[in-house]
Amino acid sequence: MVEKESLIIDDLHHKYDKKGLSNWILKAINLRIEDGELLGLLGPSGCGKTTLLRLIAGFEYPSKGRITLNKREISNKQIIISPEKRNIGMVFQDYALFPHLNVLENAMFGLKNKKNKSRVEYLINIVGLDKFKSRYPHELSGGQKQRLAIARALAPGTNFILLDEPFCSLDMHVKLKLRSELPNILRSCKASGLMVTHDPEEAMSICDKVAVMHEGKIHQIDKPIELLEKPKTVFVSSFILGNNIIKLNKIGNIYSTCLGKINNSFLKDKKNIKFISISPKFISIKKSKNGDGSIVSKEFLGEYFVYKISIKGETLRVRTNIKNIFNVGDNCSLGINKDCFFYLYPGAYKILIN
Repeated sequence: MVEKESLIIDDLHHKYDKKGLSNWILKAINLRIEDGELLGLLGPSGCGKTTLLRLIAGFEYPSKGRITLNKREISNKQIIISPEKRNIGMVFQDYALFPHLNVLENAMFGLKNKKNKSRVEYLINIVGLDKFKSRYPHELSGGQKQRLAIARALAPGTNFILLDEPFCSLDMHVKLKLRSELPNILRSCKASGLMVTHDPEEAMSICDKVAVMHEGKIHQIDKPIELLEKPKTVFVSSFILGNNIIKLNKIGNIYSTCLGKINNSFLKDKKNIKFISISPKFISIKKSKNGDGSIVSKEFLGEYFVYKISIKGETLRVRTNIKNIFNVGDNCSLGINKDCFFYLYPGAYKILIN
């Protein structure tokens, strides 16, 4: 079975200063979202996520490149189809519901034929609001408001939906429940979607694929398991896995880091390797009055401590057993555990340590 592409973005560039004096907000963005697929657009604040969302929605002209939705070109440098004619549903983090309309009226707002309530009734039932049709937004919980916002976005027959940080204002219990329901809601409506988020766990838990952005570029687009096992860039390794990025120094044929020497035959043939990426759980820590490391801060995370440690001009995070207790200001020595792995960059080479 050949997959059909719902959204195609080709070589998209954007800057707000059209005279060319400012830096690019987006650079060479290429995306494909298949029919029925939920793609997570993941990255830190200021990386360009919201700008890309606005371009897809039709609120901005691209400086270069084009956007195609359901085989219809909706944006390029010369032509832009207005947002209301794109048949794209929008779900905002602040819900954007009409306070003077009840649940049924809010869900029906975008319908051209107000008499045809069948899809609205179906959606209200799917999102679990069938018993609250007559309630107004101020009478709903945060989770119920977001469910209503999703139903309203899909009600006009929309088969593509944009979600802008849809769960960020919800408490943890409601967030976990609602985000687990979102893929099923989209599948029931045969809809595709793009969800903007800065939370790796959120994107990785429910999205079919995740596009990782940084400074206006997409570093990697992959299934969540591929991002975890094969991070292609230093940024993906740091942002998705939470790894420490450590400088690799070469003196003659010896490679060293702030954790000590790296003895690996693989390095002999690689001249351009500059960084090691290693998980906080793969670094050992020991108390030592003469150690090169110094405890800067610590976090208690239930089953373990995470210490931030300053060592030889670098700052590392180390995860350790809750019985391994240090105080801020303590000296320590660090090393790399046996039976672990790390990545080398550029190249994303995975190295096993026995």
